[in-house]
Formats: sequence, C-alpha cells, structure tokens
Amino acid sequence: MKRLSVIVSDFDDTLFFNKTALVSAAKDLYETVLMEKNSEEDYKTLNDLEITIGKGKIPKGFSKKWKSELYTLAYVKYNGKLLPNEPLIKYLNEGIMGGNQLIILSARGEEFREQTEALLNAYSLNYSEVILAENHELKDEEWKLLKIKELSEKYDHLILFEDKEENIRYILNNLKVDNIECYLVDHSIITKI
Repeated sequence: MKRLSVIVSDFDDTLFFNKTALVSAAKDLYETVLMEKNSEEDYKTLNDLEITIGKGKIPKGFSKKWKSELYTLAYVKYNGKLLPNEPLIKYLNEGIMGGNQLIILSARGEEFREQTEALLNAYSLNYSEVILAENHELKDEEWKLLKIKELSEKYDHLILFEDKEENIRYILNNLKVDNIECYLVDHSIITKI
C-alpha cells in the first residue's frame, strides 16, 4: 500500500550551498596539481581549478582523475564551510510538521554519509531517509531518475526540490508520471517547474 506523500530534496546547492567548500578545496588541489604538472591534462586541470576558484562551480569536462579528490576535500576537510539554505530548511521542516516525510536524495556518494548526516542533524532536519549514490557509474540525472522512479512507485505524491533545472527536466521527460511536483531551488527562490 502506498503512503500519502513525501518531500524529496537534493543536498548540494539545494539544502546546503557548497561554493565556499569547493573554492577552498580547489585552492588546496591547485597547489597539489601545480607541484605535479607532468602532463597536458594537468595544465587543463589547473585551468579548470582556476575556474572553480573564481566561480565556485566545477566546469564541464573537469578531469575525472582530480574530480574525486576535489569532492573529497570539499565534503570532508571543508564540510563545515557548507552553508545552510535556511529558508528552504525552515520550509521543509514546516512541511514535515504537516505530516510529510522528508527524504534526502544526493548523488554525492555513500562515502560521504557521515558528513552529510552530521550537517542535516546540526540543522535539525527531521529526515526519514538519506539516499546517496553507491557508485558513480551513472550521470547525476540518470541516477536521480532511477531513484525518483522507485519513490514515485512507493508514494501517492512526491514533491521534489532540486537546484539543477536540467535534472528536473530529465526526470519529467523520462518518467512520464503525474504524481510528481518539481521545484527548482535557486538560493531562497523556489520556482515550480
């Protein structure tokens, strides 16, 4: 038997902003890559890290070799620099008090569960479950589509909060169900898609 409804929220740049942590991690990693500088790929990585330091975002095509290192530094060493999206956290807590369950769905990876749950608990989010990627074989949007499909089969109504419009569009275009409500989160601005 299906349950009534569930709120599903992404973690990075939805519940918590990771720009400060990414910039700090990119600065550390820049120094590491600068010391190696053995290949053409290392020079491209330095350029990509400069973009990350300047914009706080990882550019498309970022070296897979260093991407894992960057995320590990950001989510472990600089986890305390992730800033809460307080308006959204307040809104979600109110929804939970209204009888909904909250599920955190993040492609950040199972290896970061301890840090993820520590931040959620520090801001008193009453979540019922945290779903993290067990491997990184699928693209972010593909993995989220699979998990949202599973949840949409379990619940009568699903409310999704996500910071990437392309992820929302991918889910809506490929899932073709009518029990999902999607909201794009851009800092404190929440827009229904």
